[in-house]
Amino acid sequence: MSTLKIVEFRSEGMGFFMKYLRTLSEKKGWGWVFEVHSEFSPELLKGATAVKIEPSLSSQVLSHMKVLPTQVRAVEVVDSLFQEDGSWYPRLLLHESMRSVLVTNARDLDIRAPAFVVGDNETARVVSAALVEMGIADIYLIGDVSQLQSQKDILTRSQLGVRFHILPMEDLTLQSVSAGIVVNVVDLSQHKSLLTDLSYFNFMKGTGYALDLNLFPIHNLLLEEAERADLRVLHPVLIAEVLTRLWLERLKVTEVSTQEIHESWKLFLQENPS
Repeated sequence: MSTLKIVEFRSEGMGFFMKYLRTLSEKKGWGWVFEVHSEFSPELLKGATAVKIEPSLSSQVLSHMKVLPTQVRAVEVVDSLFQEDGSWYPRLLLHESMRSVLVTNARDLDIRAPAFVVGDNETARVVSAALVEMGIADIYLIGDVSQLQSQKDILTRSQLGVRFHILPMEDLTLQSVSAGIVVNVVDLSQHKSLLTDLSYFNFMKGTGYALDLNLFPIHNLLLEEAERADLRVLHPVLIAEVLTRLWLERLKVTEVSTQEIHESWKLFLQENPS
């Protein structure tokens, strides 16, 4: 395999997914080269094969893109770039990964029930759009009200017929609705009171699903509480495994099976517990 160069744009150093790809490359002897930059610049794409982008940097990237696929344009978020016909093409692989996981692992998700999305950033927009694609038409956006209005405005423009509700974190336990799924994108280790409120799960249907997109810590307190509440749990590694497959497909790597991806993620998490 020829040496590939993968560039990541992320404000706080290399992310977990890139660390995993680097580890996989080392163990497979691929010799891939990785670079990380805190801010986006087109000049830094020179020589790169693929690019990983922190969603918060999307606005820096999209202004340089001539063609935007529907998913990217709808939520104004990009998480990767791949070369197609000599040009860089933006992708939103988190959206594809979420949809794949839900279709495969949550076939009986009640799409008539509302969904709760915990977070007020770009990733929360992507999650919301993926839930809309599953057929859910009632979504509660939970977080900082001052941040949520702009998220709601972007989603409302592209997701016609869907009802988006803004819900302050402190009002979470006061809800009388019965949600079919709750998806968290917030680092709950920094929001202990939110973790406590979420753990009541008084806003969930008894047959509902809980998904946390945080890979770390491995002992996910939110999902442990969800299991105690007899909810169906979707672990974030499911998203990571599908995302890996999508990346490898676009890098034209065919020698790694789905089972090997699963085992390699299991080992990576064991070797990097925090």
